[in-house]
Amino acid sequence: MKKKPPYRVLVIDDSAFIRQFLKEIINQTDELEVIATASDPLIAIEILKKTPVDVITLDVEMPNMDGLDFLRYLMKFRPLPVVMISSWTQDNSDIAVQALSLGAVDIVAKPTLGIRSGMEERKEEIIKKISMAAQAKVNRFPLPVEPVGASLLPPVHQGPTITTDKIIVIGASTGGTVALTEICRELHPNVPGILIVQHLPAMFTPSFSTSLNQIARIQVKEAADGDRITPGLALVVPGGNNLTVRKNGAKYIVKTGPRLPHSIYNPSINHTLHSVAKVAGVNAMGIILTGMGDDGAAGLKEMREKGAYTIAQDEKSSVIYGMPKKAWENEAASKQVPLSKIAQEIHRWAGIKN
Repeated sequence: MKKKPPYRVLVIDDSAFIRQFLKEIINQTDELEVIATASDPLIAIEILKKTPVDVITLDVEMPNMDGLDFLRYLMKFRPLPVVMISSWTQDNSDIAVQALSLGAVDIVAKPTLGIRSGMEERKEEIIKKISMAAQAKVNRFPLPVEPVGASLLPPVHQGPTITTDKIIVIGASTGGTVALTEICRELHPNVPGILIVQHLPAMFTPSFSTSLNQIARIQVKEAADGDRITPGLALVVPGGNNLTVRKNGAKYIVKTGPRLPHSIYNPSINHTLHSVAKVAGVNAMGIILTGMGDDGAAGLKEMREKGAYTIAQDEKSSVIYGMPKKAWENEAASKQVPLSKIAQEIHRWAGIKN
């Protein structure tokens, strides 16, 4: 049987050490091979004109053109999977979220101290994310825009003054930030309360929540312990934490907790879905979006068994058809839906007419 050729990697970083380090660890694998490196995006553009490339690693701060400007150019003229590898901090985490919204498949944080030892510790994460990204489907991404007439939109729900007996839970991983942006942009202001479980490191979920709040007609915020689930409000589970839903009379309350020692995913989609299945039953809707792995399949299965309406994103519109595939094969999802139709499916289930 003929061996599959390795995925071709282009490394773009202004640090000679990072370029050499990435080249060495990538070339130690059988499935990846660095075919070129570039110290800035302008050099990378020239390489791309004459060299076939399957996946790119990209820094943000570089001479001549920064990483975000290059990403905009790339996604407009030659879309390719990109893993952002940069020195993210709490202060610039919004740049990482912006990179994901522009079409980057994933992000890796460079260490801010002890660069060599820190990069050594991240070797496995880097290889895993590049390998996964190389298999992703990437389309041309239009530049993010504000909703037309945003200032004239109905006011969002500002506080937990209304109770609801319906809950929507959306789980996502790789490619999920873009998918969630598209869904939230279309949601009606009176949609039932939503929980969003997106696999993201803790430093990025506040910025991601803010970015969703800016484009949506509903209110979006990072979940805090004790928050109520109410119409017109979406709560994003904090990175590195987990969220359990509890019933208090007619109200649904969220309980945030630490990492689960038995789970490789934190936040865990399964954990939240299992809790919703127990307290909401037929009054819940579960959605699994694009992502690698199987997180969410078991929890969605329990939701369906308790009478909830469950769907998964279809293969064609998924960046990575991993989690939705598992949910479908596991008979956890009753239906597969294209990304462009998911908001419409939510409205139909909730009885909302646009």
